[in-house]
Amino acid sequence: MTDVATELLIVGGESDPNTQRIVDQAHLRGKDYVFWDTDRPDARQIAWDFQSPVIDLGGDSIRPQSVFLRYNVFQGDPAQNHAAFDAVESFALAWPEIRLLNRAVAGDSNNKSRNLRRAKDCGFRIPESLVLGDLSPLATVPDPHQRIIKPLAGGDHTLVIGEMDRTPERLAALVPQFVQEKLAGENLRVFSIGGELFAFHLSTTAIDYRTDQNVQVFAMEVPGDVIDSELTERIGQLVGTIGFDYCALDFRCQHDFETPVFLEINSFPMFVAFDDAAENRLADAMLRVLTGP
Repeated sequence: MTDVATELLIVGGESDPNTQRIVDQAHLRGKDYVFWDTDRPDARQIAWDFQSPVIDLGGDSIRPQSVFLRYNVFQGDPAQNHAAFDAVESFALAWPEIRLLNRAVAGDSNNKSRNLRRAKDCGFRIPESLVLGDLSPLATVPDPHQRIIKPLAGGDHTLVIGEMDRTPERLAALVPQFVQEKLAGENLRVFSIGGELFAFHLSTTAIDYRTDQNVQVFAMEVPGDVIDSELTERIGQLVGTIGFDYCALDFRCQHDFETPVFLEINSFPMFVAFDDAAENRLADAMLRVLTGP
């Protein structure tokens, strides 16, 4: 069987708007690409060996120069999605000449505590933070409306302690949590893609903007009044220390837009709402990292 060389292999679910955005933008930019849709029933029909950097997808043999790979959390069979993701990621990592976003840290745990410590070492202000394994002290914590919790690992939503169920049964069911000061300013998100920064203001009254169906996203200048040259330098230092070439950093300001406080860094974030606000500059930046100008 003759293999087909391609500039870019895109692997993910068509039902995932993030993957579909990369497909659409690759098409608009005239990129030579192949899309393997993990929503399809035969998505697990993937095979490769160690003789050459060629991967069999269904009945086709593909020799990609780069791979965009995203696990689909939106639809489909989770076992199938995991199988397709793991098979393609292992292929890309076995051949170092294949470009892959976040190749240097692929398969590593994006540990929030380690990243918070690294951010502090890079000069960021971080929230007053305590880690609790036993959550029973939350029943009597002082100023519960001025404290929040979020899980030590995973992506569950942030909660204000004073607004949550603090019965013994509920607290006993919680996984280990960060307990942090509640900050009153604006939400900022900064994407770093191949060292290029893109900043956004998330206008919301919710403690966790993901719970707000009416959150508004506005693109900001970098550097600008909020994301100044000192902050961009610290972002570059942190991102370089971890080894990301695609990530997003979340900040909460103390008073309106003053003094951004580092919250966390996300290794492979969803991006479509931000890409809309930036007029597709995020997708274009990812394509530049993978395929060049």
